[in-house]
Amino acid sequence: MTAPKQSELASKLEQAFALYGFAEPNVAKLKDYTGTTLKTLYKYFPSKEDMIIGALDYRHSRYIAFLEENCPSTRDEAINHIFERLSVWLTTFAPRGCMSLQALASYPNNLQIETAVNNHKHAVLTWLNEKLEDPALSNSVFLLHEGMSSAWPTIGDKALTAAKGALTVLLD
Repeated sequence: MTAPKQSELASKLEQAFALYGFAEPNVAKLKDYTGTTLKTLYKYFPSKEDMIIGALDYRHSRYIAFLEENCPSTRDEAINHIFERLSVWLTTFAPRGCMSLQALASYPNNLQIETAVNNHKHAVLTWLNEKLEDPALSNSVFLLHEGMSSAWPTIGDKALTAAKGALTVLLD
């Protein structure tokens, strides 16, 4: 997303989908939430699916930047940082869990949304590989990351405690 207006709309769409989910808000409601006209909204996002993908792409960029912020360079400190940041993200921005998986659940037969979600998940795994420089460990950390995200709506911060316990066993 290069256009400032497109980025601004994607930000507002991300907020709308986080608040209302993916199935409920129609395009008219999304237009109202973004504070723009249908013409402008459709100029940047020609369909509701494009609006969802725009929101997911915007959220992905925010999430990676959020994880990256002040991430230590040593392996064990980086792993701890990742899970602490994930806990803050889930508490603050995603109390219902992973928004990407929610989009996929709402549109299970949409190849574009599936691709956007898979691209996000692959990019998170790639980022973990770059930080940890150990593909096997990165895969395990990714699995715990995804599990914590999925468990968060049910058990909240106990998911962080469980993930840290599993990490202790994994790293010993």
